Amino acid sequence: MASPLDNIKHLVVLMMENRSFDHMFGMMMGPDWPIDGLTGKETNPNSAGQDVSVTDDASYTGDLTPDPGHHFPDVNMQIFGNFEGTGVGPFMQGFVKSYETHTHDPVKGARVMNCMHPAKIPVLTTLARQYAVCDRWFSSVPGPTLPNRSFIHSATSVGRTDMSPVWFDESKSIYELLDQFGKRGSIFYHDSTMAMTFKTLGSSQSKWFGLIDDFHRACKQNTLPEYSFIEPQYFDSPDGTLQASDQHPDHDVRSGEDLILDVYNSIRSNPDVWKSTILVIVYDEHGGLYDHVTPPAAVSPDGKIAQDPGENVAQIPPFDFKRLGIRVPAVIVSAYIDPGQIDSTVYDHTSVIATARKIFLEDITASNYLTERDRTANTFEHLLTRNTMRDDKIDFKALQDAMPLPPVSDLQKTNNLDSPLSEHQKMMVQHAFEVEQKFLPGLNSGVTPAQIQTERDASLYIRKVGEELRKSQTQQAGGGGA
Repeated sequence: MASPLDNIKHLVVLMMENRSFDHMFGMMMGPDWPIDGLTGKETNPNSAGQDVSVTDDASYTGDLTPDPGHHFPDVNMQIFGNFEGTGVGPFMQGFVKSYETHTHDPVKGARVMNCMHPAKIPVLTTLARQYAVCDRWFSSVPGPTLPNRSFIHSATSVGRTDMSPVWFDESKSIYELLDQFGKRGSIFYHDSTMAMTFKTLGSSQSKWFGLIDDFHRACKQNTLPEYSFIEPQYFDSPDGTLQASDQHPDHDVRSGEDLILDVYNSIRSNPDVWKSTILVIVYDEHGGLYDHVTPPAAVSPDGKIAQDPGENVAQIPPFDFKRLGIRVPAVIVSAYIDPGQIDSTVYDHTSVIATARKIFLEDITASNYLTERDRTANTFEHLLTRNTMRDDKIDFKALQDAMPLPPVSDLQKTNNLDSPLSEHQKMMVQHAFEVEQKFLPGLNSGVTPAQIQTERDASLYIRKVGEELRKSQTQQAGGGGA
């Protein structure tokens, strides 16, 4: 008997930045939508012992400067109430105290409890309601962006919990695995991608990478690879015409909404692509923002141990990667998913790799998994239950009008070009510098990471490195983008 999965030729993954499940979806919970969200009564104590309640008035931008802590010690504090990651509970009570260590201000510290009103993010909430939302999708590491993005590419962070760009040469990725079996995988990006620091991938731009315009062109021409990974825009464009769309605090959430809608519409615009594609929208990690669900245990991917997960900041025991990070938003979109699906299966980012293997690789054996984590990960293809495809059109504007916004004061989008760099952006600059040293020894830009102080500086430098890298490899064979 034919299965809906027989129709699937493409898996597209859009990974956004640094928002927890409760921050984005918690306030959607209700009698008509019984996700594992918020009642509105959840609290966290501040350093003075006063309870801080969750709210539904998170702003699009302006709430979260400085960046909430989300490195390994911070996440331990948020889950366990101490940097060491020990104790028997109560859990998930350290978010406010954690942020207070960064803000030194109890008023600002309380803002990690502010959650999005569903009407403020109509694209994401509508897709969640119209297709499938996963309310047990956890980040792969209780730590920051880089190790979590490493897990979605390689099912491991090779024993690292930090943001250093110099440790990826050991990793085999899903792209190489697919290539080994005659399938294509591509990374489509706006201004940057940490995957360029992978030695095998970075050395062949035309084979593995494309720009976001290449993705839209491939949708139009029905030439998508089997597996597509989309990076958001991490910096405002140097001329200020395009805003960062990653939704990393404190970037404007609305620009990320625009990106999500653009990707969805591009897939929907070609009926042949729509009927053959699964779209996954997921966030890399929680960004230090409140979530009420304690992360579960996990399988160690490769037996590697993080010997200094405290990064010389706190005396923390070594970490064995046997527990997941904090919950993140995840939505699965397909023409074969009925509206209103709520999936409470436990997933982490390696579920993407496991599902790609199940869909595209005929023989699921020891030869085609990357680590124990993706070998044992739950897969989500079971969400495709329809034998006939949906072709109903979703009117996002009408749905937004039906959910009137509460009063907001942050309607004007902000320009971040003169803003200082977040810790995440500083590391992205360091990544670009490593790419320049590794693959562009003749560029001699003379730029050092210490010289780059603002988003404008970073955007100019990172785009320059990307342009030069593409230019240097234009003669290579392969089909990464269009």
